[in-house]
Amino acid sequence: MEAMIPGAKGTSLLVVAHRFSLGFGGVPESILLLARELDKLGIRLDVFSRDGFVPDAGALQALPAAPAPGRPEIGALDVAAYDCVLIAGAWNRTAWLIGAQARRKGVRLVYTPKGNLARAEFKRWRDLKKFPYLVTAELSLLAMSDQIVFSSDLERRASLLAPLFDRKAIVIPEPFLGPQLGPAAAPRSGPIRFGFMAEIAPRKGLADLVAAFTAWQAKGNLEAELHIAGEPRPGSERYHARVLRMAAISPRPEKIVFLGPLRGQKRDDFYEQIDVFACPTRFESFGLTPLEALWHGKPVMVTKNLGILEFVTDVSSMISLGEGTLDEIENALGTVAAARSGYLAAAGRWRMCPNPRLSGDRLAVAFARVIGMKDAARRV
Repeated sequence: MEAMIPGAKGTSLLVVAHRFSLGFGGVPESILLLARELDKLGIRLDVFSRDGFVPDAGALQALPAAPAPGRPEIGALDVAAYDCVLIAGAWNRTAWLIGAQARRKGVRLVYTPKGNLARAEFKRWRDLKKFPYLVTAELSLLAMSDQIVFSSDLERRASLLAPLFDRKAIVIPEPFLGPQLGPAAAPRSGPIRFGFMAEIAPRKGLADLVAAFTAWQAKGNLEAELHIAGEPRPGSERYHARVLRMAAISPRPEKIVFLGPLRGQKRDDFYEQIDVFACPTRFESFGLTPLEALWHGKPVMVTKNLGILEFVTDVSSMISLGEGTLDEIENALGTVAAARSGYLAAAGRWRMCPNPRLSGDRLAVAFARVIGMKDAARRV
């Protein structure tokens, strides 16, 4: 196979990720947005993942709809042709091999774990099998890297092994671009509709949300709705089945609607069709979906274990779930239902003036400096 090398743009970056196609969560989306912003600075971003090799990702109009045919080959990569290699996400043996190759060839190496090293990922007995890899490959990758990028201070504090490398760690929030802003939609009429969208896994707190919603229903709130978007994470199928059983025996099971995974425009439509977004997660290094909901002018119910809270200065559009206990969630459901219009108005105000730290051009400059472009600020 012909070697895959960067093209004519002045600075080139190779991103190595698990997946880079539609339907695999927020990491592919954030890579695509970063590629577009870096392209404006003259930086070419190529992506190598299980889905194939994608050259000049900043030129893409959307994520690839399907993986490229054939399995990508590490041997076809000319790592030395790049100015920097960025490893996006943990638990990727291929990424470790490419990182080691970059180190040997003197190519700058940057690692962003994307929340995968957080203690919250080690709560089940089955997670113990990850420890040997953690203290070998992950430890060496952290040591090899010239810089480590966390998406929030929360992730930095919660990540295993991170204190050993604090001197080379920095925080840059995840790239985000909401749909083009237009006039705010008129509030929905009828019963309040809560929404949840995430990978279905224990850490996301869906079972507690459904249990609290069911208890709240039983106290006379029979017309309220809960719309759930997402599919089970591999290994969480039994958890998903338990959630389905809980919903089936609720006072009004038809009011708990399972939508499956939503992609592309269907994600935007989901936010427009709910009144309040619920995020009862045990931990999120950043939290893209609450940010998306706020961008659509919808208030959000969130636990305190969410990185995005560091970048939302106006909390009037947020309802705290504390640690996400059943009582805290049930109380929050009642609180927001009683003041629905006020919370919607507050979210609409945030939508028109989000935190400038989340702007794409600022994030691009921050990443450009990380990969070695010292004059990035002067080239915006």
